[in-house]
Amino acid sequence: MANNAKKYIKLAILAVVSMIIGSVITIAIKDFDVAKVNTNKTEVSYSKTKKGFDSLYETYDTIMSEYYKDVDSDKLIEGAINGMLESLDDEHTMYFDKKSKEEFDSELSGNYYGIGAQIQLTSDETIKITKVFDNSPAKKAGLKEEDVFVSVDGTSVKGKSATEVANMLKSDSVKTSTIVVKRNDKELTFKVTKENITLFSVSSEMLDNNGKNVGYLSVSIFGQKTYSQFKDALTKLEKQDMDSLIIDLRGNTGGYLSTVTNMLEEFIDKGNVIYQIQSSSGVKQYKTVKASEKKYKIVVLIDGGSASASEIMSAAMKEVYGATLVGQTTYGKGTVQTTKNLSNGSMIKYTIEKWLTPSGKNIDKEGIKPDYEVELGDSYKNNPTKENDAQLQKALDLLK
Repeated sequence: MANNAKKYIKLAILAVVSMIIGSVITIAIKDFDVAKVNTNKTEVSYSKTKKGFDSLYETYDTIMSEYYKDVDSDKLIEGAINGMLESLDDEHTMYFDKKSKEEFDSELSGNYYGIGAQIQLTSDETIKITKVFDNSPAKKAGLKEEDVFVSVDGTSVKGKSATEVANMLKSDSVKTSTIVVKRNDKELTFKVTKENITLFSVSSEMLDNNGKNVGYLSVSIFGQKTYSQFKDALTKLEKQDMDSLIIDLRGNTGGYLSTVTNMLEEFIDKGNVIYQIQSSSGVKQYKTVKASEKKYKIVVLIDGGSASASEIMSAAMKEVYGATLVGQTTYGKGTVQTTKNLSNGSMIKYTIEKWLTPSGKNIDKEGIKPDYEVELGDSYKNNPTKENDAQLQKALDLLK
């Protein structure tokens, strides 16, 4: 057992410090991260020349053989991996155990088991709901956006990360979860029966704006199926003599970079920079490769839950297309991560680069400020409708 543990510890160490070269496929992690999965790489083993690793193995052997209680070797190994990653003091570098990785893969594929809501860790270290999907268990039970989690099935969420709470909500050991949230300083309890969720990440409709046709596209996440849904919806709106467009990215915490790139190709003409990547080797610009002749006015709605891929889209639409941003300052996620699958079925994610806007701005920890800052009133938070959505109404005013 000890030899196997040493093998896994060493693999984890190698994964953390691997030097990566070659081509990559870009994706984004659910907690706001734009990341890259390596498909062609060369690994350099630093651990073979580091005598300090002997102390790590000695500690493992000592605990396994002499600790006064039985010890789960897998948990000990996971603790060693977590310790290495946490020592980097990087909130976007983290470890996914096998179950968390499977749930993560399932969610980004557009299908997962859970309640049908997106959550976010706020600046005051609370977990709040940023999006409730239509026809989802969360919606049916009565949960709303801006609800702040207190507990799940009797376990307090205080001090937990968004990933940890998401895993609690998606656990298949409890089919109907008891969820306590705080809403307007009152604690409310909901019984939510989990289901297999098919993620429809795009919704659309045509709005009448004083005789003008304003298309409305809401994008909840940049998943595998989002681009095809987005393109189909956009085409249908354009065929209805659409005069202008509103793209709603509020509460959208990110997704596949390839998805947002394809969506930007629909609006931004060939040869224009849509984002830049800054690494130790310099800055590389990424440009559109498709021709686009769209000229209609566009307003993009954003808020503090708009992160990562949402910020890439918002920045490019503003700086290159000339779209207007309405709402509140975005989350501020400007770094790039890569993921590494470990041999025991788990995964690590760690930062390797920064991304910059087309003009070269670094938005990390600052976010993107809207052209028109508009807050949502209490009436919308208590009973959201188009009529009391101040941000949507401001967008419509700008498109008259």
